[in-house]
Amino acid sequence: MNMKILLLTVSLTVVSILTSSLTGKSEKPGEYAIVGLATGYPDSTLFYLDNISNSAFEHMDSAYTMSGIFLFNGSLHVKVLHVVIRNSDFSDMRVFWLENAAISVKGVKGKFKEAVVEGSKTQTEQDQLDSAIQSTNDEKGQSILFTRNHPSSIVSANVLDAFCSLWGKDTSTILYNSFSNEIKNTSYGKNVFEFITLNKNLKAGDRYVDFSQSNIYGKNIKLSDYIGKVVLLEFWASWCVPCRKGNPELVKIYGEFKETGFEILGVAAEMVKKDWIDAVQQDGLPWQNVTDFRLDKNRASLIYGVSSYPTNFLIDKNGTIVAKDLTGDKLRERLKELLK
Repeated sequence: MNMKILLLTVSLTVVSILTSSLTGKSEKPGEYAIVGLATGYPDSTLFYLDNISNSAFEHMDSAYTMSGIFLFNGSLHVKVLHVVIRNSDFSDMRVFWLENAAISVKGVKGKFKEAVVEGSKTQTEQDQLDSAIQSTNDEKGQSILFTRNHPSSIVSANVLDAFCSLWGKDTSTILYNSFSNEIKNTSYGKNVFEFITLNKNLKAGDRYVDFSQSNIYGKNIKLSDYIGKVVLLEFWASWCVPCRKGNPELVKIYGEFKETGFEILGVAAEMVKKDWIDAVQQDGLPWQNVTDFRLDKNRASLIYGVSSYPTNFLIDKNGTIVAKDLTGDKLRERLKELLK
């Protein structure tokens, strides 16, 4: 037998034995055990287990491979957690739902995002949704259908949390109201409830909704501070490539109209203060910028129903929203009309 095939067979056998033992009587309630098979990686490759439930990589554990096998074990204080197993340079990673159970992860170098995960009931639900989306090429339709049909699944809450701004308040409210109380009380459910509570479905012709957030110096700035001027409420982020590419043109427009009663208030979807300040300075943004460090869950973004970046609202001197997503010459033409 070819040596590579022999080693792979041995590794698979070891994983099978370990997984079987973990799912037997020796499994401890309230604990998880992850047996990983990483084919194609040399011995002593370091893998990391991170919690990604809070939109960041929070380190949980790490383990080295031996004969292509790595092991993680621990205990969750919640029923299920969104996690990722990755290598050190993030070139290979597998996102999945972790539970206090025996779980196997079998992946290949270079294609680890396709690793097969078994043992997590929640991940099985996620796989069902992913398969439906892939087979129909209808992400929105299948996601809404899954969420409607699985009101007691945290996968549904995670999906709705991700898409509520895009799907809108009405659809999100209907889906949220179908959730079990347990799911409503998850972090994802609470995020959806906050969106439903704050979102005002604002459009052209509506009066602005006020809010207050801190600028880069820690001073609170209100949108209402600008009433009496024409204001462009600009939602952007340091990590948003289209935003950064569009900033030089916006700086030009600001310079052309600032002396005639035009202002810009930037609202940044940020988490790291340094990244935000660096972007403001690098792009030479002369107007006020504010944030509450909640990324795309920025409260002002929720109020205005922002689902992508950049997004902007043009507000006239009386506080009425007159247009949305104007850029370049279209923005110039509208400013000329409003600033006569």
